[in-house]
Amino acid sequence: MAKEKEGQERKRGSLKRVMVCRCERERGKKRFHRSIAEKLRKYEVRAEGYEFIPAMMHLLKRYCGDIPENKMSKLDADLAKALNAIPTARKILEDVVKKHEEIPRELKRRAFSPKYLDLQVEKAIEVEEMGNIVHRARTLQNRTVRDITQAAAVGRVFGKLSPSGKEQKCCCCCCKEPGEPAPSPQTNPAPPNKYELTFSHLYCVDESDPEWWGSDEPYVVFGVISEEMAESGTPAWGFHTPVYEDVDDGDRRPTSGDENLRLFGYTGPKAIDSSVLITAICMENDLGNVSDTTDAVRTALTAVAKAGASAGGVAGWIVAGVSVISIGVTYLIDLIGADDQIGSSIALALTEPEADAKTSSVNPYIFPPLHFDGGDDDGIYDVYLKLERK
Repeated sequence: MAKEKEGQERKRGSLKRVMVCRCERERGKKRFHRSIAEKLRKYEVRAEGYEFIPAMMHLLKRYCGDIPENKMSKLDADLAKALNAIPTARKILEDVVKKHEEIPRELKRRAFSPKYLDLQVEKAIEVEEMGNIVHRARTLQNRTVRDITQAAAVGRVFGKLSPSGKEQKCCCCCCKEPGEPAPSPQTNPAPPNKYELTFSHLYCVDESDPEWWGSDEPYVVFGVISEEMAESGTPAWGFHTPVYEDVDDGDRRPTSGDENLRLFGYTGPKAIDSSVLITAICMENDLGNVSDTTDAVRTALTAVAKAGASAGGVAGWIVAGVSVISIGVTYLIDLIGADDQIGSSIALALTEPEADAKTSSVNPYIFPPLHFDGGDDDGIYDVYLKLERK
């Protein structure tokens, strides 16, 4: 009886120690960071990353591995040119590749294609192959990885993705993209309109739990790149908001007016000569450095957009590939940050005709909110952008 009582006391003491450990959070932390296993779950339900993410990581592994120039593919060389223009890119991506390699294969296999997970670093991915990966990824939107594996079991094909991971001929009914009508010639075209795109404000829909522990400290990081920049190897631009302190349910930041953080046309109103992609990531300030996070987002968008540019050839590829680019950026930021993402990154594409149409009757035009849903644990935030024709 005495031994049984002693065992119960030891068990209670052990449980108490565990609870104390969970409450001893480092300064500035409101909650524990999600494990990589938890983060990977979102990629199991977004099949557009099934091939694209491991193929992208293979490209980055080759970039960090100092492949000799005579062994580089054109895609390797173009990617290196763009990333080398960012001073901190190599250090950031070496850390990313290391963390990706440390993830147990069985976890990665649940979300990603073994064809590219197991590809030897000596094997290059050519531009044409990456273009096919991006095209297939676009046909897999609103699908899960389970859909692919179930289809493989019965011999079905999604787009051009076969059960073996090799390309097959496709009827094109699921992946054919409508061509754009040829523009009618204009004898004296009007000069293009000029625009500024700015971050206006942030709204807290639901503070993260536990609310009694303290208020949130969110901030938003933006990466901006155009089709022309991605194709020419020009790195993305990066911007960030202030860290907003003491944010609770229903709070707006700034409390009144606009932040007026310029994302496009930041040196003055600018014509949209090439389709523009804006990637937004909402973060909870914790142990990270905001400037470092901004550099990481800039690096991530440059790498992902350059890989996505392989599907180019016609104007508007960056618009069609928004979801693919978004999931690629989300994965890299999941590996990079000391701060946690709230939800996933959101990408917004903007073209000249779209900007003209939106501001024809309302100027400035306020976009529908970018909705970052991290659930009860991470909070829910709406981010508002403003487009103004000048």
